[in-house]
Amino acid sequence: MYVILGESPEQFFGDSLDEAMKASVSENLRGWSPELRPGTNLYLPQYIVAGKYCDSARDVWWKYVREEPMKRTRPLLTGGLYHKLISEIIQEAKKYIYNSGMEPGFDISKHLSSIMEAVINSIFEQEKGDVINLLRVSDINEIKDNMRKMWNYQAVQISASVNMVLSKFTTIDTDALVSKAIPINVEQRLDGSRIGLSRQLSVDAMQVPHAVIMDIKTGKPRHFHKLTVTGYAMAYESEFRQPANMGCIIYPQFMEGKSVPYIEKRFYVIDDSARKEFIEERDRKMRIILEGKDPGLATHCPDSCGYFARCHPSGKDERVKADQ
Repeated sequence: MYVILGESPEQFFGDSLDEAMKASVSENLRGWSPELRPGTNLYLPQYIVAGKYCDSARDVWWKYVREEPMKRTRPLLTGGLYHKLISEIIQEAKKYIYNSGMEPGFDISKHLSSIMEAVINSIFEQEKGDVINLLRVSDINEIKDNMRKMWNYQAVQISASVNMVLSKFTTIDTDALVSKAIPINVEQRLDGSRIGLSRQLSVDAMQVPHAVIMDIKTGKPRHFHKLTVTGYAMAYESEFRQPANMGCIIYPQFMEGKSVPYIEKRFYVIDDSARKEFIEERDRKMRIILEGKDPGLATHCPDSCGYFARCHPSGKDERVKADQ
């Protein structure tokens, strides 16, 4: 989903890249600023801070105060499977380039096609327990079909990007080819503890040449999704002391009868407003944990929430009935 037919960064990002590079960000809101360090030893996962599907943050209360494990749901499992696939194809493409050494017979497209089924089956095997508990056979078939669409689509984009780079240079070594054709670092490890996040963050980033924080969401776009790339950007800054002013979220959708996914990409300038919102959300959730007070039900409780059954033991949100 990241490499779009060998496009240059200017083509991929359009005017958003210039806007981000020119953005003025207050020094005290950069990830390296000591003012952002929380006055507590809590270190929260990024999804806890950035996720606002439960607008009251009662899910945080269940997890950290009541210490109740979150139930895995079908949407969470499905999103994880898709994200893992994208990570795998990028890593497999890089691995092939490094291992092949640009020898005669180099054909990245053929290689990626040959390993697709094995990679998909391996991803399902890693999640075997949840797959058995949460998915029907029809669900598995649908998800695997979508994963094939995603893999084939991305394989074509990667192959085109590699070929375009090769066509521009009479000679190029493998490291330079990977850097120019697949400028994505997937699951890059970051220590977010300086801004109150986990020491074991995993983020995708593109260098163009400045860092652009990337993410994939398989649900519908939400306003608060920008907090995901904002938090990662600030963690990136806290570790590398390099500015990260832009985020990009990719939303793939799968439609019946369409052989490729529909791709929507949204760009976010990580400005002062987004940074303040992220820090406010971090502090709000830390207070819930430290004070231990139940914040009450969310405005809306989707049944895909891992704590839905805890908040609604009957299996239904009774407020919905009352409004009808």
